[in-house]
Amino acid sequence: MSDKFKKIDKEFCLTDNSVNVYKYRCLTEGLQIDEIKKNPIGYYLHGTKEFPREMGVLVRWEDFRTEGDKVYAKPCINLSHPRGERTVNEIETGFLNAASVGKITVLNASNDKSLMLEGQERPTVTKWFPREISLVDIPGNYSALTSLYDMEGNELNLSDLENFTIKNTMSNTLDAAKILAALNLKDGDEPEVLAAINNLVDKANKADEYKTSLDTKETELKDLKAETVKKQVEDLIDKGKNDKKLTQELAAKLSADYATNPSGLKDLIDTLPAQVSVTEKIKDGDQELEKYNGKSWDDLWSSNELETVRQKYPDLYTKLKNEKYPDLKD
Repeated sequence: MSDKFKKIDKEFCLTDNSVNVYKYRCLTEGLQIDEIKKNPIGYYLHGTKEFPREMGVLVRWEDFRTEGDKVYAKPCINLSHPRGERTVNEIETGFLNAASVGKITVLNASNDKSLMLEGQERPTVTKWFPREISLVDIPGNYSALTSLYDMEGNELNLSDLENFTIKNTMSNTLDAAKILAALNLKDGDEPEVLAAINNLVDKANKADEYKTSLDTKETELKDLKAETVKKQVEDLIDKGKNDKKLTQELAAKLSADYATNPSGLKDLIDTLPAQVSVTEKIKDGDQELEKYNGKSWDDLWSSNELETVRQKYPDLYTKLKNEKYPDLKD
């Protein structure tokens, strides 16, 4: 073992979940032990007039372990410190048996009644770490308990701990003044702050309900639009047939091709001419065509007029052919 320090094979209880003399407690499960291990140092009685911190670090803690709600570690004493040899002697002879966490950095605290133990009157510190752990003659001493700081290193009074629970439970990195400004409230309006926060939480909890309702409305709107488009297409097809611009076959094809495009269908139908039947042409006074009225395919064949009808009146020719040969395919 080096003559500059001595590790003592004795465990000290550093902290537990008990209520301290100032009626608050720090939860072991909220202790950020990795933060301690970054610089696990300590002093004598958190620094005294006789042995102030300026004299240097007295102890370094090693071999951390947790058992239940208790955190243990072993001290390694700096023999170069003016109180080093005396401290080793007091520990080994059983006169110095306690440790105390100091410069406690409070990351989160809660007023939740379910976290409070008998005799506890102040909030529960739920997330924290100490910046030093000193050897003390009486654990839970005055220096240890008043060494409270926020995460920026600003010292906290015990009265600040109640306000801390409001200002820091939402986010450790948020500025309390900005939060209050966003809520349109001022510092000290604790009931209003809690009510505003609860209102936001309630809205957040209903987010899924709102989303389901929105999805339902969007589906209904989509269905309504589809029905409207379908009706527009049907109306255009019916009008096209009534205006004698569409045959049954063409109407069926256009209905499929323009099922979602009533505007395009209207433009197309507007360009189509009306289809006039042979009978209508006769009624309209086509004198030459009228002489073929009532004649059959065979009549025209025997009179050698069939070829003339085919060339001049293809609609009539097709009509007579279909009547003569209904099963004949082009």
